[in-house]
Amino acid sequence: MTRHSRTARHSKTAKSARIISVASQKGGVGKTATVTNMAVGLVSLGYKVAIIDMDTQGHIAFSFGIKKIDLQKTIYDVLIGEAKMRDIKRNAFGVDLYLSNNSLSDLSPTVTAHINAKLFPAPKYLLKNAIAQIQSLYDYVLIDTSPSIDIQTMNSLLASTDIIIPVLPEGLAIDGIFDTLVLIKSIQNQGSKINILGILPTMVQESTNLHNVMLQDLRKHFAETPEIKVFETVIKRAIRHGLAQTNGEPDIKNAPEYLSFVKEVFAIA
Repeated sequence: MTRHSRTARHSKTAKSARIISVASQKGGVGKTATVTNMAVGLVSLGYKVAIIDMDTQGHIAFSFGIKKIDLQKTIYDVLIGEAKMRDIKRNAFGVDLYLSNNSLSDLSPTVTAHINAKLFPAPKYLLKNAIAQIQSLYDYVLIDTSPSIDIQTMNSLLASTDIIIPVLPEGLAIDGIFDTLVLIKSIQNQGSKINILGILPTMVQESTNLHNVMLQDLRKHFAETPEIKVFETVIKRAIRHGLAQTNGEPDIKNAPEYLSFVKEVFAIA
C-alpha cells in the first residue's frame, strides 16, 4: 500500500476524524456507491477509514459482501444505548464498518416517544455521541444517509463536519440538490458548522445530450455561487460499478474515477 503524505489536519498525530455525510434528498443518485468507493480509495492511500450506515436499507453491508440478516447488533443498538460502537464493528476491504439494517426504522418511534423522553433528551444528537467513541481512531468517518428528512438524516448531518451531495444530472435529482441545501441551511441555523464540500455528478452518461446539457447548466448555476463547488471529477455510469456492488467486492482499481475524486476533494498529491 502506498502511503501518501497527509495534510496538516490529518497528520499521524491527528486526534479527531473528519466526519463526512454523503447526502441527498433524492434517492438513486449513488450515495452508497460514493461512500463505498471513497472509503476503499482513502484506504488505498493509507488512511484509516470507517463507514457508518444510517440508511434503513443497509446497503453498505451488501456492498461489502456482508449479509444483513447475519448482523446481531447494528448502529440502531448503539443509538438506543444497548451496545457500544466496538460491539458492532466489522471490517472488510480495509474499512471498519458500523452497519445497519431495517431495525433502524424503529429509531424514530423509540427515541421520540414521550415515555422515553428522559432516556433520550437529545434524540437528534445520538449519532454524534456514538461517534465520540471512535472519532480518535480514524482519519475519516463516512456516513451513508437516508434520502428522507428523518431522524436518521438529522442525526447524520448534526454529527458531520462536512457533506458531499451526489447528483444524477437529470431534473428530479437536480431538484434534490436544492432540497438538500435548504435542509443544510436549517441544520446550520441550529448551530451546526457543517461545511459543504461540493456536488458530485454521478451515473453520468456522456453520450446523452440530456446529461451533457444538465451538467453544463449545473456548473453554470453554481459558478455564480462560489461557496458551493461542483467537482471537476465526474462519475460515469459503468457496469463495473454495478458488478462490484452486486458482488460485494469494492475495488478502487475498478473505480478509478472515485480515486480521482478523493484526490480532488482532499487535494492529495
